[in-house]
Amino acid sequence: FYSWSSSDRGEMAASDKAKSAFDTFKAAFESEPCDLIKCEELLGQLKLLVFSSGSAGVLSGAGGDAKEHLLVREMLEMACFLSIRRRDLSGFERHVSQLKMFFADRQDLKPSEQKYLILGLFLLHLLSADRIGEFHTELELIPVDEAFQSVYIKQPVQLERYLMEGNYAKVLEAQKDVPKTYYAFFMERLIETVPQKVGASLERSYENLPAQQAAQMLILADVPALQEFVVKENERKTREESDDPMGDLTPSLSRRAPLGLVKWEVRDGRLHFVKSAQKRLELPSVDLMVNAIGYATDLERIV
Repeated sequence: FYSWSSSDRGEMAASDKAKSAFDTFKAAFESEPCDLIKCEELLGQLKLLVFSSGSAGVLSGAGGDAKEHLLVREMLEMACFLSIRRRDLSGFERHVSQLKMFFADRQDLKPSEQKYLILGLFLLHLLSADRIGEFHTELELIPVDEAFQSVYIKQPVQLERYLMEGNYAKVLEAQKDVPKTYYAFFMERLIETVPQKVGASLERSYENLPAQQAAQMLILADVPALQEFVVKENERKTREESDDPMGDLTPSLSRRAPLGLVKWEVRDGRLHFVKSAQKRLELPSVDLMVNAIGYATDLERIV
């Protein structure tokens, strides 16, 4: 005969509370319409209960039984989806990072139905952020025999190929055919970067060109759309240069003179790329260093 100690009963009570809180969070998340703010509050409460119930070691791979691991895994999966719905990219990255332990190390658990959906979303997130080196690093970690049977992995891989080929029309077309609604958010972000990528090439190749031709090359509807894009592009460069005058060391969009040196102007029926010769003369060695480190970083990640 076994007599339950007070600590045993306490752990069971805490575990039961965590399970009840999880069920409440899941019901709120799956309800229509979904109150995202309320879900975020419930998720925070659930995390506190999970950590206080003796399951804190689950996230580090220590302690906990299979049921606890499955509960925490599903909690993190739903947290990923909640982050996407709230457009919280840092939260999404954080929860994916925590999930990787379950996907890679806990082969004894029942396979997750959401695994490749979440990994595919993470790949698309990296692609939409122009973090190509990290994209290839993450892709290398996915077993080939499993990954490419999944439409969730195939799509970001195909999109990356289109981008490398400069086949932006195919990228735009892919927006109409996403495997899950969660992909739409990252596709929107990816589509926003397409004109920026084209523009980065144009400003290196031309001093000016006809506005109508520029609009077509940037996949914009007309000259008024071009004028609107020019305003946003100049604001983006000014904002990013102000946040980090050295420029981002990895994204390919910044592999030129530091952000903000090339301003766009639409006048006299043409799009002009106005370069700041003074700043270019001031920082030639820094420009080279930024570009060289960026390329080296991406090569190291891919290798």
